[in-house]
Amino acid sequence: MTTQPQQFWSEADRRWLRTLFDTQYRPFHEHYDAVQQQWVFFRWVERSDSPSAQQAGPAGYFRGEGPSIEGTYNLLNPAPNSNYERLDRSYYVRHKDFFCPGKVFSVLFTEGAGNTASVQNYKRDAITVVMFGEMAHTQIRRFIVVYQKREFCYALPIFTYGKQGTMKPGVVPKEHAIAYSYGYQAALLQGEAELEKDPICIVSTDGGPLSVASRIYFGIHHPIQYNVKVKDLGYVVPNDVPKLTQYWAMENGVITNQGPEAGG
Repeated sequence: MTTQPQQFWSEADRRWLRTLFDTQYRPFHEHYDAVQQQWVFFRWVERSDSPSAQQAGPAGYFRGEGPSIEGTYNLLNPAPNSNYERLDRSYYVRHKDFFCPGKVFSVLFTEGAGNTASVQNYKRDAITVVMFGEMAHTQIRRFIVVYQKREFCYALPIFTYGKQGTMKPGVVPKEHAIAYSYGYQAALLQGEAELEKDPICIVSTDGGPLSVASRIYFGIHHPIQYNVKVKDLGYVVPNDVPKLTQYWAMENGVITNQGPEAGG
């Protein structure tokens, strides 16, 4: 999977930059290194660099629309066996009808470990040997669809925040809701503050329970293109879908009465 960062010219730095997010959604800048002929890490983004950013989630998080997540699968001219993820065949391209509000899925990201070493310190079990003996970092992100468009959907991330829930420093509890599994009770972690938003119940495809620290973050949403290879994790129970979409609309000032046929 790939995100599509926008390039911009920085007069102060006298160079082209682009903004990306790490696995904790902290923003950082890359600049183009003409010698290496590739984009490389430049610096972390301070919150003062973004006047439009509001204190919302973990320190350094941005509110609003996150980077677009796009796949490499060509819907018009597909290559043989390109509709599924080679590292895990449960990740594959779905029909757009799959991405209905309340659908829960995960995306598998694979990046060259060497190219991102300056940004991340990866766990050993997240490193995979791929073709030609190169090392790759694989990362799983979970999302819930809140709005379906013609060519993409908007989806919210589900975090455990390192199993700390909303007790992680910088997290604002009121912008989160508990995500819990059908057949189980929604519960706060010991010492965790009460959340304003009602819990959201999820029916898991494999029947396994969600981590008790799972929290839906309503402060950021991502455009997910329909050519992305995803794994089906389950769905929000029908009675909770209206709450899910209303919470998202309230946090982002979104009017959601426009149908998906209007396009993106």
